[in-house]
Order: sequence, then structure tokens, then C-alpha cells
Amino acid sequence: MEQNYTNISALLIGISTAFFGIYALHILLWRKERTRFQTLLGWIMAIWAVWNLKDIVITFQGMYTREVLNWIMLIDGWSALTFTVFISEVVQPGWMTWRKLGFLAIPFAIFTLLYTMAPEQWVIYAYVVFLWCYAWLVVIVGFVKMRHYLSYVRKNFSNIDDIDVSWLKPVFFFVIISQLSWLVISLYASVVSDIVYYVSTILLWLMVLHYSWNFRPIKVEKETELAADTMLMKIIPPILEGELERVVEEEKLYLKRDLTLADIALELKTNRTYVSNYLSHVRQQTFYDYINQLRIEKVSVPLLREHREFTLDYIAAKSGFASISTFRRAFQKQMGMTPRQFIATVSPLSLEFELLDTASNEDMAQ
Repeated sequence: MEQNYTNISALLIGISTAFFGIYALHILLWRKERTRFQTLLGWIMAIWAVWNLKDIVITFQGMYTREVLNWIMLIDGWSALTFTVFISEVVQPGWMTWRKLGFLAIPFAIFTLLYTMAPEQWVIYAYVVFLWCYAWLVVIVGFVKMRHYLSYVRKNFSNIDDIDVSWLKPVFFFVIISQLSWLVISLYASVVSDIVYYVSTILLWLMVLHYSWNFRPIKVEKETELAADTMLMKIIPPILEGELERVVEEEKLYLKRDLTLADIALELKTNRTYVSNYLSHVRQQTFYDYINQLRIEKVSVPLLREHREFTLDYIAAKSGFASISTFRRAFQKQMGMTPRQFIATVSPLSLEFELLDTASNEDMAQ
């Protein structure tokens, strides 16, 4: 039974090590153009490859002991810092420095030193409690920062495909599952717990790599928040009332794929804070939703009605959307149905009646 367990463990360790190693090499050596975030992700993959490789020691004869498992657990606990670096770089790029990382590593170093001096089981249990609390703290703080980041990008950008961080929500869930399975495998080693841990870890990082492969985080600028509505109205120039809509619609600025709030402010010769406050407190929309609404109403819907031969990709591009997925989400939010469902509701017969009505109205006008 023990031999079968070590064989399965060796296989899982090998697969996991290869997974992280291959991605680390691809990002750090073969990917020529990469951001600071992608470089950090590559180094995290490399660290996890080494961390997984060290577990092979438990498959050696006579090495599967409580003392060895405790040391592996102590070392593995340090991996929580890689989650911290990753999440902080996503939601607050540039915040993490070597000095801050060193400060965060202090409790990990204390527990490691304490176990070196007093190799008692209670130290391990205390370490487990600390790691569990630390993981929840990272998730909670990360979630709050993620919401702030999302709010910022939706207020300032019309194309958020490569800067969106909504994908962090399932990542947070998988982090907790991964940490829980790691806790179980560390305290109660078994074939099942091994499989759950390595599979959940690989799935977690596969999800991260999938969503963050082309991710380029942006620095969130601090904005002054004013609570009173009267105060807010005072910092909205009266000229914005109606002028913003006129400029955006007449000049068809919404068709610009990477339109930003700063572009609109420059066009109106005003401060982007004023424009943002106008959208938030007068129109009660984010910049992202306002521009996408115009894209759907002014371009997408007419094209879907009049040109059933056009593909959704073509309509999305003509409407100013950066991707078909964003187009589908925006369309469903605005129209309450998917583009294909909308096409199905627009029958050829109804289109014929619409054209006849339009023609008769034009004749009457003449």
C-alpha cells in the first residue's frame, strides 16, 4: 500500500513539476515581449516548479516520516507569498517591492526559525492556523482591491479586454480550495488528498495563465470622493449638460476601439474628473457602459436588423468592440438577449413591414 502511494505521489509530482517548469521556460526564455506582470508570473512558475520538485524526496526509501513532512510543510507555506505577489501585481501594479516582500516574509521566517530551534508538533499546528488566516486575508484584501480596480477601469476605458480582472473571482475560490487541500495533505497524507491537491493546483494556475496571458495591468490613480450630491454638482461644469452626448454621438467617437475618458475630456476641453462625475451622477452610468450602450444602439442593432448576412465578428468590429465576447456581454446587458436571440426575433416578415412603414412615412413627408 505504501509503495503504491509513493508511486502515485512521484507521478503527480513529476506532472506538476513539468507543468510549472514548461510555462516558466516559455515565459522567461521564449516570450520576447512581456510586461513586468508577465515576468513576475514567469518567475512564480519557476518557483513553483522547484517547490514541487522538492516533494520528490518523500518518495525515497525511509524519507516518508513526520519530521520530513513537517519540513516540507514549512517550506510549502512560503508559497503563500507568491499568491500575494501575484494578486498585488494584478490589482495594484507596482505596489510590491523587495522591501515590502521582506516585511511580509517575517512571520514565515519566524515560524521556520522557531521549528528549527524547537521541532515540536504544536509549532506546525500554529503555523497551519497562521497560513489559513493569511490566505483569507490575502483573498479579502485582494477582493476589495479588485472591486476598486474594476470600478476605475469601467469609469475610464471603453475597451477593458486586456485590463479586466473579473476573472480573479473564480481564482480566489480556487486559491481557498487549493489551500484547503494543501492543509489536508499536509496533516493527513493520502492518495486522494495528493490527487486533489496537485489537480486543484494545476487547474488554479491553468485558469490564471489562461486569463492573464495577455493581461496588462494599469495603475489605478487616486480619485477624490465627494459625498454630498450638491457638492458633486458644483464640480460639474454646466456646459457638459447635453454637450458630451452631442460631441460623442455627432463625431461618432464611440466607434473608436480604445476610446478613453481622457479622450472625451480632451475633446470637450475639460477635466476628466468632471466628465466622470457627470456620467456617474447625471447619467448614472460608467463610461464603459455609456460607450457600449451607444455602440449597441447606434450600430449593432441597425446592422443586425438590416444585414442578416453579416457575421457577429464583423458587426462587433464595426460597432467599435475589441472582441466578440465583450460585444456579446454588452449586447445582452443592453437588450436583455444575446445577438443571435435578437436576430431570431427579427423575422424577414417583420423587416418587410418596417421597410414599408418607412417608405410610406417618407412618401407622406414628401
